[in-house]
Amino acid sequence: MLPFLAAANGAAAAVLAVIGVLTGFDWRVFSGLAAGDVLMLANFVIIGFTAEKAVKCRDFRKARSVCGISYGLRYAGMFAVLAALTSFGVIQPLAAVIPLFFPKIWYTFFYVRKHGKDEEA
Repeated sequence: MLPFLAAANGAAAAVLAVIGVLTGFDWRVFSGLAAGDVLMLANFVIIGFTAEKAVKCRDFRKARSVCGISYGLRYAGMFAVLAALTSFGVIQPLAAVIPLFFPKIWYTFFYVRKHGKDEEA
């Protein structure tokens, strides 16, 4: 997944650079892209810790509760960080949100590609 993330990040930076050239360069676009990358990676780390904690739970309801609480806190935390950085004028919000969709795009693409190969065989 890392090569895809690097390529997608490069493509997003290129698109944002072209938009910046056409509409007026703004450094907040690139700081937003960097902030989105950091949030995406932090999200993965927190998901890993949550999965580890949920697996250790003996009770299914407790494990589901741990995952649900983590989900809500992760998204609330990401929203709070993005809102704070946007309100201080440090980032461009769209540029910060774009990297958060890279994993979803990757896994969807991977599933469709794998699923298509299974049907052809």
